[in-house]
Amino acid sequence: MRLLDVARGAYARSPAVVRRSLAPLISLVPTRMKFGGAYRQWREMIDRGHADPGYARERHLAALRGLLVQAHARSPFYRRLIEAAFGPLFDPASVTPEQLQRLPVLRKADLAAAGDDVLIAPKAQLDEGYTSGSNGERPFGFYLDKDRSVREFAFVNHVWGRAGYAEGEPRAVLRGFRLPTFFGKVYEWEPALRELRISVFPMTADDASLYVDLIDKHHIRYLYGYPSAIEVMCRHLLRLGRKPHLPLKGILPISEPLFPHQRRLFRQVFGNAVVVPFYGLSEKAIFAVEVPGQPDVYEFEPLYGCAELVDEQGEPVAAIGTEGRLVGTGFISTGMPFIRYDTEDRATLVAPATSGNGYRLRVQAITPRRKPGFLIGADGTRVVTTDFTPEQPVFFAGIDEYQFYQEEPGKCTIKYVSGASGTREDVERVRGALEFKAEGKIAFNLQEVESLISGTNGKRAFIDQRLDLSRY
Repeated sequence: MRLLDVARGAYARSPAVVRRSLAPLISLVPTRMKFGGAYRQWREMIDRGHADPGYARERHLAALRGLLVQAHARSPFYRRLIEAAFGPLFDPASVTPEQLQRLPVLRKADLAAAGDDVLIAPKAQLDEGYTSGSNGERPFGFYLDKDRSVREFAFVNHVWGRAGYAEGEPRAVLRGFRLPTFFGKVYEWEPALRELRISVFPMTADDASLYVDLIDKHHIRYLYGYPSAIEVMCRHLLRLGRKPHLPLKGILPISEPLFPHQRRLFRQVFGNAVVVPFYGLSEKAIFAVEVPGQPDVYEFEPLYGCAELVDEQGEPVAAIGTEGRLVGTGFISTGMPFIRYDTEDRATLVAPATSGNGYRLRVQAITPRRKPGFLIGADGTRVVTTDFTPEQPVFFAGIDEYQFYQEEPGKCTIKYVSGASGTREDVERVRGALEFKAEGKIAFNLQEVESLISGTNGKRAFIDQRLDLSRY
């Protein structure tokens, strides 16, 4: 573990007050030194892997086998699974991605139940993280390597390069940032990372106008964030008749499906900015980017992880055009291995991962576990709901499941299933926090239910939206 890589990641995840004190000094560091040697090495490997399927295949196999060796040696949980699948005389040198399918597909509940037995490194050497829980489920706690950010950013910058982005260029980020109100701002300029962090909870026309002024001030040519948040900003800019002085070069959507109407809207507001959506997980298990010229078709990165598409029985999806579940085995953060991890996301097979293509799985129409959506405020504006609720499990104390239901602008019902020890104070706390975050645009009602109805595919919408969104 490289100490400088750990320090870079620690800075990016530090509280705002710490970053503000360090940012002036770090902003003076040359860009190449900020990223470091490990970052440059990963960029070279990624570039070579795209040019040479044989190299990608060998790196993929080496990473997979190395992960299994470590998991077998250091994790009691994985040792039991590996020996049950491959026998006590486990030989990792012969394992292929096809043989990996002998292992069971693991869900969040399986890893949570395993506790510390799933880890191959002490907790003190890892960072704790959580999934958002925004499908109405409790957040899932996990652990990541402290130095993974450098490796992660190498893949992200490779993707952004398709839009012409160069390391160190400024960017505007619309990812659910909500700054403390005592700062009196709905944005933050991060000079060391050259990020303009924009609040999207909610976003008014005045906010959007201010954001364009800030984009002009910092000479920003790239937008990065949730498609739903970028869409809200675009709708305001159309009404205002505004756009940045410098034409945008790239739009970099994440975390949600990108719909055709959003692509059209982005083009209407920002012209010919290159749109490069990519797919990833908080758990750092798999990573994919949209194939150029093929909207909604994604190709997975074999140096990042092993991506599979399986059916409901956990068997590989073989027929082109068939939908399945995305399963991932991650390579860039291994302190808590994710091996055949059920992402809970779904997709349709376009091309299987094979030895000949360097194990690059292609899929279409990824449907994420975290479904995008809007709530409509009392003034008719859209309120972005991705990451609307905090990630920390304590926020959901006393509540097992929840869902937003809306049939009138400015009003929303929180349907919830109370936990065994849940109280009315628990749900009132949640309601108060959400109304504060919505800044009074939405009043939340509470409705306790015994269960929340799921669709025919077993998934439940995060938002049961009954309004005609085409009117807003």
